[in-house]
Amino acid sequence: PRHVTLSNRSACFLKLGHHEKALADGTEAELLNPQYVKGIFRRGLALHAMKEYQEAIPVLARALAIEPKNKQIKQALQFAEVRMQQEYRKRMEG
Repeated sequence: PRHVTLSNRSACFLKLGHHEKALADGTEAELLNPQYVKGIFRRGLALHAMKEYQEAIPVLARALAIEPKNKQIKQALQFAEVRMQQEYRKRMEG
């Protein structure tokens, strides 16, 4: 299925550091199959890699809602939340 292919290509782009391409493929995979957790997760990871934590958090939370026992998703969500708080503190201090 196309959504699986796009999700897998998104993972490859993430590993290569092509975050915008990973985001585009993850987004398209999610549009094709809104319940396919890997597509949603990879979209969230791409946003996180782009330091778009505020956008990444709800995406990762949606992936976690679909697969609540997935430790990888849970860890990514927690990391994004920590990073967002750090960014917020930096802005407030500086």
